[in-house]
Amino acid sequence: MKPMNSKRGITLMELMVVIAIMGILSTVAMPKLFGFGEKAREKIDLMKLYDLRNALNLALIEDNAAMEVYDPVTGVDRDAFSKKLNYALSTNTGAALFVIELHKNTSINVQGKHRTLPANVNICEMIGDAGTFYNALRDANFEGVAEIIAERLNKNDSKIEGNDVFTTKKYTTSTKQDLYRMAPVRKLFQSQALNVGKIDDNTRYTLSLRWSDPDDPYSVEVYLLPSGKDWQSAYKSDYGTCFSTYGRKGCKNSK
Repeated sequence: MKPMNSKRGITLMELMVVIAIMGILSTVAMPKLFGFGEKAREKIDLMKLYDLRNALNLALIEDNAAMEVYDPVTGVDRDAFSKKLNYALSTNTGAALFVIELHKNTSINVQGKHRTLPANVNICEMIGDAGTFYNALRDANFEGVAEIIAERLNKNDSKIEGNDVFTTKKYTTSTKQDLYRMAPVRKLFQSQALNVGKIDDNTRYTLSLRWSDPDDPYSVEVYLLPSGKDWQSAYKSDYGTCFSTYGRKGCKNSK
């Protein structure tokens, strides 16, 4: 005789055990899966900093006076600015190109400068709509940043309307003050680390430049700097990504 095929089904108890095991596995695996995806997005954002660095250094290779080739947003003495820029690129903080503000409950905000930054190292006035800095931002896929900075330098924020390269969003603070957040239409960064703040208030990072070696100034490095920090204290994410083209030494003193 041929053995009879078993048609025994899954009992309710067995089904419950399987569901419980799947639940336990999901609580362990899902955070790791999210972490893997977030770390990958952070690496993409870090590559944008390298792209910006490479665009600036290519300009310096092609023309060692490239940092003097710009189209200022406002009337500025070029010779005086060139001296100021070279000095700033040798300091521990570097020269501030632009600022991003992250908030827990609203969108990223881009601006050229902020009162918390040293006035003598901010170079947003030089970005304009042509020249070294503008072209480098465009080449590194920072479209809209230069346009936002130009508009903010020339107009009151409340009078700026969004267009095809940036958006303007009204934001009311906890003290009932109306402010305006501006961001490129094309998403600036991909990671949560550079899009969502940890608090219900602005956290600022300055995208800064500094000579790779101030004693031999021919190339620059790029990094995101928290307020009040120096080039060895660049922003380091919870997943360990150091947002500095200096590499590991760029986050030597980061927490």
